[in-house]
Amino acid sequence: MQMTACGTALKEWATVLEAIGRGEQLVLIRKGGLIEPSAAFELIASSFVFYPTFEHQAVQYLREPYQGSFEEAVRRRAPDGQVRFDLLGQAVRTTTCADPAIVRRLAPFHVYNETFLTQRLKWQPDQPLVIVVVRAFRLAEPCAVPVQPQYAGCKSWVQLEAPVSLAGAVPILEETAFDRRLRELTPLLG
Repeated sequence: MQMTACGTALKEWATVLEAIGRGEQLVLIRKGGLIEPSAAFELIASSFVFYPTFEHQAVQYLREPYQGSFEEAVRRRAPDGQVRFDLLGQAVRTTTCADPAIVRRLAPFHVYNETFLTQRLKWQPDQPLVIVVVRAFRLAEPCAVPVQPQYAGCKSWVQLEAPVSLAGAVPILEETAFDRRLRELTPLLG
């Protein structure tokens, strides 16, 4: 990792970020926010800090073993009016998919349940899902910053007023473990 700071943030459910932070989730499965510029999800940056969200998050859309992550995410939530950054993501690979069978095969690499995935596929059916394989890093110095009005809304990407320091960030999965998981994942992407 060469970057020293990052000013681009990707919004993601806080419970999903708990799984990413444990190395249990390696893929993001997106279709876009309601106010995306093109109405579809676009990967606008290959490196980004994760912006934990609690809006639209629904425990019933997680597989049972991961539903307890919601309480952990709430416990770690930043105080009102702030957002906490503690994870960096680097996109390793991106693909699109509209095939429910392929999405089901990805289950070992995410926490979503069948109901959620079916709903995502059916919403705006003319648009495929965007699957982003992510390598995650834990920031050495997590930080909480004030939430700005321009951060609000159902959009995936936020440009931060000030970049977040990445100094000392460490990979969630060591390189050999990540490479092994990536070798397991790659053939499933179709």
